[in-house]
Amino acid sequence: MKKKILSVLLTASMLTGVLAGCSSKPSETTPSETPSDTTPAAAQTTPAADETAPAEETQPAEAEDPASVTGEFTYWTYTDSANNLVKAFNEVYPNVSIDRQVFGGDEYKTKILTALQSGQGVPDVFDLEENYMYEFLDSDIIADLSYMNFEELTKDYFDFQIASMKDSDGRFKTLSFQSSPVCFWYLRDAAEEWLGTSDPAEISAMLGDWETVIAKGEEIYEKSNSEVSLWPNITEMVKVDAFSFDPLVKDGKLVISDDWMGLLDNMRTMYESKANAELGSWGSDWAAAWNDGKLIFRVMPSWDFFTDWEKNAGNVGVATPFRASYEGATGICVYDKTDKKDLAAKFLAYVASDDFQKINADSYNQVPASKAVCDALAESSSSEDFGGQNLMATYSEICNKVVGITPDKYTRSVQNLFQKWATDGIKAGKDNAGVIEDFKKALHDQYPEVVID
Repeated sequence: MKKKILSVLLTASMLTGVLAGCSSKPSETTPSETPSDTTPAAAQTTPAADETAPAEETQPAEAEDPASVTGEFTYWTYTDSANNLVKAFNEVYPNVSIDRQVFGGDEYKTKILTALQSGQGVPDVFDLEENYMYEFLDSDIIADLSYMNFEELTKDYFDFQIASMKDSDGRFKTLSFQSSPVCFWYLRDAAEEWLGTSDPAEISAMLGDWETVIAKGEEIYEKSNSEVSLWPNITEMVKVDAFSFDPLVKDGKLVISDDWMGLLDNMRTMYESKANAELGSWGSDWAAAWNDGKLIFRVMPSWDFFTDWEKNAGNVGVATPFRASYEGATGICVYDKTDKKDLAAKFLAYVASDDFQKINADSYNQVPASKAVCDALAESSSSEDFGGQNLMATYSEICNKVVGITPDKYTRSVQNLFQKWATDGIKAGKDNAGVIEDFKKALHDQYPEVVID
């Protein structure tokens, strides 16, 4: 009997899920050198030679003419960035028709869940957002992508990307096509004034742990007569650290390591310090303070919705945090019962290819999922909006450091629970025991099957 999709909460998705993988302003990454065209849009096989026949009689297989490929398939998504994938694919495969349908965030999750559970009206290909993707991937309704030589297609991907595309049995069930490394965003003029440098490498070297971040933040607060803050809020600290620690739930059991308890201590120290601006993330006050140079750092993935580019074009920089993480991703899946698997395979193979990974970076300002492409672009790139910074070098440095944890349905969700209850508990004056007690109760309510000591 096929596995059933695990039940999911049909509550409002976090804003990070809705906006994942998007960008509101071109980063204008303009590589002067790009990697050679080495990855084909689809794997080609060559018939084995007859050992008794002369070698010269063996003929190589002819490359397929993409224009000869015809057909159509349906593609559901929650993001307009899917337009970029379809447009690029059709420029190579002009005679394949894609019925692309875009639905809103909460509506989409409910719609795709309902379709998969009922088996009615299921699209041939569909997107899942990283915030809830792993609630779906163990279902056999989603195709095992080994049918399309998937491992070879993604062999040059970052380690964390390879891990993140698997289900709990280690089967490749989805394709990620962009990375979203978490960065320290800053304004160059504000960094020069208060940190003494706007160079991203120097800023990263200056702030190597929470102790130095807090100390520098208190120094800036005093020197600015309480007008300027270094750090937005304690919630963002989890975003920096979380993927460098062992998952909170492993093998169905809650395990709170010393790293997580240390983070809790650091969050409390930050909250009680003058380094903390206590501005709610993604709020209007938070965005205004950063755009005015009153808040030195925002903690954001490589995509952005909050920069006032009319005011700050050319004045923006991003630095590598002392720990590496990512936030938000889109996974493309194939319906296991579709009769369009061959076309779906060509679509996913193209999206995984070096060709599209370069297009996605050059034209659509997204960080490649491919380590080979990202590292090659990082050899020489420049962004005018970011003061000429080699953005891809910074993004590549972060992605190369992200730990290859294989996520499951608990990984991101339980991080978010810890983030919420740690933040709320510290603000309420609770000690670590009180915070952990509240966190455990919330975890049990959401995932009663998890073993909690």
